[in-house]
Amino acid sequence: MNADAPAWHHRPASEALAEFGVAADRGLSAQRAAEAFRRHGPNELPRAERDPAWKVFLRQFLSPLVLVLLAAAAIATAAATWHADPAAGVLVRYSDAIAVLLIVLLNAVIGFVQERRAERALESLQAMLSFNARVLRDGVERVVGAREVVPGDVVVMEAGDHVPADVRLVVAFDFRADESMLTGESVPVEKDAGAAVGADAPAAERPTMAFMGTMAVRGRAVGVAAATGVGTEIGRIGKLMGAIASEPSPLERRLARFSRAILAACLAIAAAFFALALGTGDWPVWTLLMTAVSLAVAAIPEGLPAVTTITLALGMQRMARRGALIRRLPAVETLGSAQVICTDKTGTLTLNDMQVREVATLGMSCRVVGGQDVGEGRLLHAGAPVTLDADSDMDALVRAAVVPNHVTYRAEDDGRIRWEGDPTEVAIVAFGARMGVLRRSAIEGLDLVATNPFDSDRRRMSLVYRAPGSDAAVSYVKGSADEILGRCDAVLSGGRTCAMTDDDRRIVAERAHAMAVQALRVLAIARKTGLDPAAPDGAETGLEFLGLVGMQDPPRPEALEAIRTCKEAGVRVAMITGDHAATAGAVAREMEMWEDGDEIVTGAQLQVMPEDDLARRVDKVRVFARVTPEQKLRIVRAWKARGAVVAMTGDGVNDAPALREADIGVAMGKGGTDVAREASEMVLTDNSFASIVAAVIEGRTILANIRKSIVFLLSSNIGLVLAVFAAIIFPDLLPLAPLQILWINLVTNGAPALGLGVDPPEPGHALAGPRPVGAGLLDRADLAFMFVFGGLMGAAAIALYLLPSGVPGGGDAATARTVVFGFLAFVPLFHAFNCRGRRESLLSRRWAPNVPLRLALLASAALQLLAMLAPPLQPVFRTVPLPLGAWLVVLGASFAVVPIWEGWKLIRRLQDR
Repeated sequence: MNADAPAWHHRPASEALAEFGVAADRGLSAQRAAEAFRRHGPNELPRAERDPAWKVFLRQFLSPLVLVLLAAAAIATAAATWHADPAAGVLVRYSDAIAVLLIVLLNAVIGFVQERRAERALESLQAMLSFNARVLRDGVERVVGAREVVPGDVVVMEAGDHVPADVRLVVAFDFRADESMLTGESVPVEKDAGAAVGADAPAAERPTMAFMGTMAVRGRAVGVAAATGVGTEIGRIGKLMGAIASEPSPLERRLARFSRAILAACLAIAAAFFALALGTGDWPVWTLLMTAVSLAVAAIPEGLPAVTTITLALGMQRMARRGALIRRLPAVETLGSAQVICTDKTGTLTLNDMQVREVATLGMSCRVVGGQDVGEGRLLHAGAPVTLDADSDMDALVRAAVVPNHVTYRAEDDGRIRWEGDPTEVAIVAFGARMGVLRRSAIEGLDLVATNPFDSDRRRMSLVYRAPGSDAAVSYVKGSADEILGRCDAVLSGGRTCAMTDDDRRIVAERAHAMAVQALRVLAIARKTGLDPAAPDGAETGLEFLGLVGMQDPPRPEALEAIRTCKEAGVRVAMITGDHAATAGAVAREMEMWEDGDEIVTGAQLQVMPEDDLARRVDKVRVFARVTPEQKLRIVRAWKARGAVVAMTGDGVNDAPALREADIGVAMGKGGTDVAREASEMVLTDNSFASIVAAVIEGRTILANIRKSIVFLLSSNIGLVLAVFAAIIFPDLLPLAPLQILWINLVTNGAPALGLGVDPPEPGHALAGPRPVGAGLLDRADLAFMFVFGGLMGAAAIALYLLPSGVPGGGDAATARTVVFGFLAFVPLFHAFNCRGRRESLLSRRWAPNVPLRLALLASAALQLLAMLAPPLQPVFRTVPLPLGAWLVVLGASFAVVPIWEGWKLIRRLQDR
């Protein structure tokens, strides 16, 4: 509840009815309900406003890299305007600026389309979540939309209904609610309208309340809507989320730092040249300005924003095919930087589907394995299969267990059976079906004589059946192990009913304890025969013990392998759940999350733990149990205070604040809540934890590929800058034209950079540890590689400029510029292979081929040949025809970078042996 709202869970139901002036059997009048709706508004949470399309589009231009390109376009435009050539057309004069602006526009369009597509997919998920409610209006039960429920409405709820508001229960008949989406509690909560509850009890411990968005799974209840919309528990969490500001992703921060560095370097190069040349007095101002622009264009990797955006977009599409919907492009990479995944348990690591895991009679204990469909289950005792022989103890246990239940079912279109009711009872009935024992068959031909419902005081329930024409009835009983065991004086052993001895009780108690240690929920099954159908009052005394049933919300089959992959990838997985510590700890051990020295911390312990102590201990805690939404938020902040990149998974409303605070929130799309999805950067449409791990690997691959593209582009640009400087230093040389530089940057560099953006990871790279948060986009090895090969390309370009006329490729200034233009265009096509990896040989069979890169290289080569060989294009690109010898020099010099790098990698591999 909100801090300033009445503690209805603590106050009697009669006070709630009096406060709202309603009677439990009549509800509000239609007039009062309409007035309340006008006063309080719709019963819904205010959704985060979607940015209009124009704002989303303009946001694509705020990247520092894009701003750098816009600055270059502005300089080129100013230079072309000041150096007005009456003979040149508009397209010729402004061709440099136009080319840069087209790249910026392409980048913006791609980013805009991807973001809007993600938002539309998310809205389609939200549209599936509307539901109705049943309320009393003028004494008549009516069905209204949940958004029309108002404070004071008398709400009627039965199994299968969503709770439409925070409801103070007036009466509850064997009523249970699934509150996992709000509290993280995997077991349905039993409700009691008359229970005594402390004013400061947390939401998970308020049996007098039913909360908005939860679901009734058993029984029937009537209550008064005490709070709607933002006044509910869900609304309180929504306010908590609203106070959390979004932060840029690690990739956005790295790109921003890198872009600033690029901008500073480009301006420094252009300014240094401009000042140096201006001081000589030999250059006209307009020529200096155009040359400075040429240097800036040569230094700036114009294709990088588009390469980055397209690389992220392609990764986004690959993740969508894997069941992960990315709402913002940088989120794809953020998971690759994640050092910690704080995961919810229920529905994320587990199936959120209670199942029978173990059964036991007096004589044996068996694990339940096999498929989930009818007849597919199997029992294993000490690893050996157990057959359900007729009249065996285990057969009697299974047949008796399915009877005392209130489960209904329906057949799906695919022929499968869907059970509906209390998850505990569904688990038992589904277990019987797996073993070939259907409940409808077990009670076929029997008449129900009496029902003794379950409640928290009795801790047991029973159904009494009689065969038509029989003088005796049979009671089938289930309940807590200690409660049922205390009511048994006989036990089924070896197919015979025997008196229960003290040793028998000890064996049963030990087996129940062994199941409980594994965090199984244990129920005992018993029966009593020979009852008088007319007086079945003794149906729950003098029982014959049949066996124990142990249930658990099982781990997802793919989650165990995913957690192993996280360990191998250096990502720590911490469980944050509203469930009990024993249950969460058992799941952590079964999922192989637990290691020596790990700890479990409960919400009560967190409540008194100082922030600095939490930050100091957080890396030792593997499981946080019974925590509140505020505490989940503290945990994420504690990890971030240690400098970690944190991913948070969840599906419930209670997860939403932590999802918003984390570097990346990952929500469940199937059965998850609207609030959780709104708070997240990524939505798993298949609810699979394995998709999160796939995103981690995908994110690391994407970051590695972006780095490859940057190193590739800057290597080539260093060669370009050196070639432009050489033409400035040697006045007899013809410098490359801005159009030639842009052509190299955008065509022969841009397409291969895109191919590198989808490069398969170098063997072993994707599972290397996450990149440190403070690390730059490029490391020392990247910079060394970039400057060495950039320097080699620049030196080779200068050498080709200075070739004497007697050497193939040498000659007049126009020929020399054409040779250098061809070399600087073709050498990146070979250098792209160098940029694929630092260890593995290009000939290694361990390395998957990159078909898109090969196609990009062929396309770029074809375009370059066309630009140099087509007579109509030679004046445009200022080239002249080259003899065969010159072409051999160009191609030979371009190819030389490959054997140089392959030889160096071979030396390093030999040194490592």
